Amino acid sequence: MTQEKKQLGIIRFFSGYIKNFGKIFLTNVLFAVPTVLFSVGFYQLNVLTGINMWFVMFLPIIFVFPFIAGVTLITRNMVRGDDRVPVFKLFFKGLKDNFFQFLVHGILVYIAFFLCYISITMYWGMAQTNGIFYVTLGVAIIIAIALLFALYNLPVMTVTFDLPLKHLYKNSFLMSFGELKNNFFATIGLFLLCLCCVTVFLSTTNSITFIITSLIVGLLIVPATASYIINFYVYEDMKNLMDNKNEKEEEIKIQIEEKRTGKKIPPQPVEKLDFSQLDLDESKDGEEYLFFNGKMMKRKVLIEMKKQQENNNE
Repeated sequence: MTQEKKQLGIIRFFSGYIKNFGKIFLTNVLFAVPTVLFSVGFYQLNVLTGINMWFVMFLPIIFVFPFIAGVTLITRNMVRGDDRVPVFKLFFKGLKDNFFQFLVHGILVYIAFFLCYISITMYWGMAQTNGIFYVTLGVAIIIAIALLFALYNLPVMTVTFDLPLKHLYKNSFLMSFGELKNNFFATIGLFLLCLCCVTVFLSTTNSITFIITSLIVGLLIVPATASYIINFYVYEDMKNLMDNKNEKEEEIKIQIEEKRTGKKIPPQPVEKLDFSQLDLDESKDGEEYLFFNGKMMKRKVLIEMKKQQENNNE
């Protein structure tokens, strides 16, 4: 049964990818524009100012990261099987709705990347003269892996759930090893993607062909494909886990309150709920989750509850 499920998963992965390849290509084009602009801009800044420091060359990570929100929203809708995936609309919706959160993500990813890089290279060098530093090297590598796994879950969680940043980071880190199997399969998928890219690069015959091939693969194939791979493996279980988590937290709160007061707490009537602070635009994605009344709920469910409240008030 497990083997059959894996085979069906592989078939679903490739059928979904092939079906949406044109949209994935278009998504990469949209993502490539700001990537190229920021990369060229900071490269020129590095050259003209004479700084020539590697940390300046990687600054585009921060400014490109908000555009990953658009890529993530598109590939998330693909892996959940949406019939319609309007690329332009979703890309700019993801960018607009999640700009601040992803800008913060970009800053933290930039800092984390260099801290991990410096720590691993430093401890590796020190371990060559003193074996005790292999312990600290191992700890640094484990932390880097945990950060990588958290990064798998963070983008799709941000575009799916309307949560404060601290809850996004907490849940992402909990899922680093809590959802180890899915993170492992996503890593294998990314490794195979890298292997395919290396194979293509090695098949080039001269430097010009290599540069052209690198640009095509790196800008027009890899970003959305990597996002599709990650979301294919982490999205469904992450969503189910978050849904169950919110339901269980609500049940626990009710049970604690009932034990404290010794009285049965009836379900809260719709009339007591306040929808005034929520964006319940019916033209937006009804499957999107919003944080309301202490838990995550779909927009379409909240719209229905609001209508019920209005009907009861008439």
